[in-house]
Amino acid sequence: MASKELRTFDEFRQARLDDAGFVVITDAARPAIVHKLNGPCVSPDNFKVKVVLGEGQTGKYFWVDGISSAALELGASPCKVCKPHRPDKDAWKSRIP
Repeated sequence: MASKELRTFDEFRQARLDDAGFVVITDAARPAIVHKLNGPCVSPDNFKVKVVLGEGQTGKYFWVDGISSAALELGASPCKVCKPHRPDKDAWKSRIP
């Protein structure tokens, strides 16, 4: 499975804790956008408003395993703020003291 709709706050929270993959946010007013799971654009409050309180009527959240899955399955474009197609700078730092 390359994508999964996040329907509950527990699913959303677990996906962020696992920190593997990406999240696609769909919206009734604009195209789908893929974000880093723990990027600045993905907040628990926004998830609660759109999915829990709004019952997904204005948009949905999907976990995806990769950016290509986001584009192929959901037609999502990369976020211009959190830039999910670029690795985190910390990943390039040496762990050797």
